[in-house]
Amino acid sequence: MSKKRRTKQGSSAKKPRTDVKTPAGSTAAVHIPEQPTPVTVEPWHVEGDGDLYGDESTGGIAVDFKFRGAALPGVLVSFGDLFAKERRREISAGWGYSVELPAVLDLLEHVEQGAVEAGAARSLLLEAAEKLYGPFGCRAFEDPAKVRAGCQAAGGCALCEERRSWFEELLDRSDVLWERLQQPEVYPFAAGRRGIHDTTCSVVKRETPDNYARPAGEAYTQALHLYSHTVVPYDRDIFESARSYPSFTAMTPEEARTWIADRTGPKGGRNYARCQRCAPAL
Repeated sequence: MSKKRRTKQGSSAKKPRTDVKTPAGSTAAVHIPEQPTPVTVEPWHVEGDGDLYGDESTGGIAVDFKFRGAALPGVLVSFGDLFAKERRREISAGWGYSVELPAVLDLLEHVEQGAVEAGAARSLLLEAAEKLYGPFGCRAFEDPAKVRAGCQAAGGCALCEERRSWFEELLDRSDVLWERLQQPEVYPFAAGRRGIHDTTCSVVKRETPDNYARPAGEAYTQALHLYSHTVVPYDRDIFESARSYPSFTAMTPEEARTWIADRTGPKGGRNYARCQRCAPAL
């Protein structure tokens, strides 16, 4: 019989993570050891009379399970391929996760022999799901409306903390932009995403908030929440409440001339637009 061969491709959600480690001194029963450097392999082969065997793993994160009476080292856990509608539940309760079948069978054998209590097995599986939630990027699979509602109810969430530094950068920049926009006699020109204007131009006024003040207290919490849950990561200028923050950069005449020079090609071509409404005199 001719030799056949096939390759099983691993999904992006199942690639080994080399940066996942358990904090030093952890005594948790679920341990995620440092992962080996991934290698390119073709793990599945059909040879001879069709015997199927695998010799390497191309996905998942290895997790060590340690019980009082038994241990299961290097159990491969993955996420993102199997979402059984018949057993739908919260992701935090295991939906979307997969555990290698031999490890499940070994765990059942330990339970059957009395070396592991069923409740302990369940608890450690859920603990593994919790620890792998971040590394697997499970938040992207959650209902955004539900995540926002949970954040509002709790007064914050992991996503807000993750993007707090982005929000602080936005506030720092907004403070400077707003202060400059209030002094058109010093900063008579303003640059936006679509070109350059007079600072007093109606376009600048229309696209700038009537009032701006750096939020504090509860207002800060709400503003951080709205920003964190709506900002586009690859273009942080796009988020639900963008109009509440100044976006035009007011400039002195010298700064404006430099801005124009930086956007003018060697042959005089302009890589910017000059507002036709206010026709800034530069």
